[in-house]
Amino acid sequence: MIKLRNLVYIRLGTSDLETAGAFAMKVLGLEAARQSDKTLYLRSNDRAYTLYYAEGNPAEQAVGMEVEDEDDLTAAADALEGLKMPVRRGTAAEAADRNVASFIAFQDPTGNRIELVTRPQLSGRRYFPSRDAGITGFNHIGLCTTDPVRDEKFWSHVFNLRTSDRINPAQIFY
Repeated sequence: MIKLRNLVYIRLGTSDLETAGAFAMKVLGLEAARQSDKTLYLRSNDRAYTLYYAEGNPAEQAVGMEVEDEDDLTAAADALEGLKMPVRRGTAAEAADRNVASFIAFQDPTGNRIELVTRPQLSGRRYFPSRDAGITGFNHIGLCTTDPVRDEKFWSHVFNLRTSDRINPAQIFY
């Protein structure tokens, strides 16, 4: 079983970086951590970031989850490849962009892009929300599914996740 430690980040493409950032800060209360003309990193806890927006295709999305160390990352890649799931190791530049030591990327059975990472960077300073929206961390995700039974089996047997909620074709894991 691949043991995940933490949910680390969500990476989203957006056709309107300014509006996406305004929503994240004004409505969700996230704190801007770093920004360029084409990217915006936002915080919701002690990590360097938890939400990343990049100007581009909104279909480009990824979920980053932490494993213990490089050995576990290699074992995860081997396990996924054993299930006939293509795995791609991220480059050093891609890892730096994600503020992690290393990562692998794959798609779950529905096609959600997942990145398993090692050593996500902490910000080194306390989280200060842009407004009090009640966000105190980042620990659940909703994944789209084309086959809930298959995907629940995948996430609970291949990984140490469990379903906490269902919303039509989505499942919430923690």
